[in-house]
Amino acid sequence: MMRRVWIIPVGLLASACASQELVHFGGTLNPVERPSQTVACRQAQPRLDAIERRGPDFPSDLVYYLFINQGTNIRAVVMSYDVTEDGTTGNIRYGGAISDLDNGTNRDATLPAARAIADWTFAWSDGPGARFATGCTARFDFTLRQ
Repeated sequence: MMRRVWIIPVGLLASACASQELVHFGGTLNPVERPSQTVACRQAQPRLDAIERRGPDFPSDLVYYLFINQGTNIRAVVMSYDVTEDGTTGNIRYGGAISDLDNGTNRDATLPAARAIADWTFAWSDGPGARFATGCTARFDFTLRQ
């Protein structure tokens, strides 16, 4: 009986952490509830103007990983997010192939990418329709310069 009492709080703690900071383990950064009226990001793009879009601060060991694994196809981190009515981003999560997260360095690149997207802001132009865009994506490509 005592064993069950301890499993529940640990599970709740783990899920709370995953929903906030551990984006690279399948969590969501800046979770927000979606309203009943939403629009797909592709359809919202003509009405969304990017105000702030800084790039991520990737870990330095990512460079070593890319150099050592030049023959692999992992060359980017793909993230998904929503844009809220006030132009902030929410529901930021990893959007690439789960198998790409097998490598720890690539996995660790997702949190800096999510934090960068969390700082992005957009402005909605006037026009009819919902002002909550879902399914937006960002791709951060890694390149080695000679």
